[in-house]
Amino acid sequence: MLKFRSNFNGVESFNFIHGFRHLLLYSTSTSSATSISEEANPDYANYLVDFLGFSKQQALSIYKKLVHIRLGRGVKKVSDFEYVKNANSVIKFLKQIGLEQSHIRAAVVSDPHILFCNVDKTLIPKTLAFQKMGFSVSDVVEVVKVNPSIFFTAMDTKIIPAFQTLREIMGCDHHVISIIKKSPRMRLSCVSKLLGPNVALLRDHGIPIESIRKILLRNPFALLRKTEFIQDTLIRVEEKLGIPRDSPRFLLGIMLLASVRETTIESKKQIFKSFGWTESDVVTLTISSPFLLALSEASLKKKLGFYMNELGYKPSFLAKKCFLFTCSLEKRIVPRHKTLLVLKEKGLIRMDYSLVTFVSFTESLFLRKFVLPFKEVHEVYSKHAGISLEELTVGSSKPNSNTA
Repeated sequence: MLKFRSNFNGVESFNFIHGFRHLLLYSTSTSSATSISEEANPDYANYLVDFLGFSKQQALSIYKKLVHIRLGRGVKKVSDFEYVKNANSVIKFLKQIGLEQSHIRAAVVSDPHILFCNVDKTLIPKTLAFQKMGFSVSDVVEVVKVNPSIFFTAMDTKIIPAFQTLREIMGCDHHVISIIKKSPRMRLSCVSKLLGPNVALLRDHGIPIESIRKILLRNPFALLRKTEFIQDTLIRVEEKLGIPRDSPRFLLGIMLLASVRETTIESKKQIFKSFGWTESDVVTLTISSPFLLALSEASLKKKLGFYMNELGYKPSFLAKKCFLFTCSLEKRIVPRHKTLLVLKEKGLIRMDYSLVTFVSFTESLFLRKFVLPFKEVHEVYSKHAGISLEELTVGSSKPNSNTA
């Protein structure tokens, strides 16, 4: 376990403010909070610029937020010297446990309150408490990167109950830590109240715990809703999306309806129908990959236009090839299509490769097989893929004349 020094009150980093002690004298009134200006009190902002690399504008904005926090606490007299002294201790501690300057800056932007934390009374005890729960110091760092407010979240009433609930559901501390690490501003107070009942509801409806765990690792927020909402969503997944209860994608349908408005989903369906798709075609696609209905309208229109108008594919074919809608048109589909057209026109390949075949190749395999051996298509591919010829040919093998 990491050992911490108990004293973080060094003063080596704030010599530039050594000449003043009490620059801020203000009351708790709202008017005094709004009267703060760059001209009146620039020194703490200068500290944020000099020691955290903020721009002057960013520093002043953060400084004003910090003053509002202090005013909200009813502090009648504050010294910039003490402000800086405490902030310096916090920054020093965060660097000691492994946060880099950019991480600390992001944490301050997310929650300036962190600069007011007491290192000995808050940061060290909270870090040690996380370690006792199974977090490594690097885990704590990852959590703070995405959710610095974890330091001022109550351990006994919020963090520990949430951790215990997640542990019961996930069956593995490693997965619990993964969820907390990648969940910015997770509503820990809601986990024990909502997640447990919602998971029980899903299991009562026949959804395997393994599927629930996979979803929680991807996005726990969709299940942090009122149980009545989840109950209603269970019905709407079948009625609105056509996904049957026994489908392995049923839970993804719940996630979709919990994340995207129903009116938005209906508008996406209408886009498909405007290209000649039937309701049955849309349902077939949705059952395969519900979150395709969360793609932007512009993306859907562009892909449908290319696949149907330029390549001539029918809805019945595309409805069964959901992965075509997850591939990037600009970076993957079009560059490969244009390259194969030129190769075919020049007689450099003999086979007709279908869309499904050439899209399924990994990037490195496609380059080795269809691009790098043929100088005739280097410029075509680089133009449509948006890369330079130098980037394309670096490290490549010598061109050859073998046909594919």
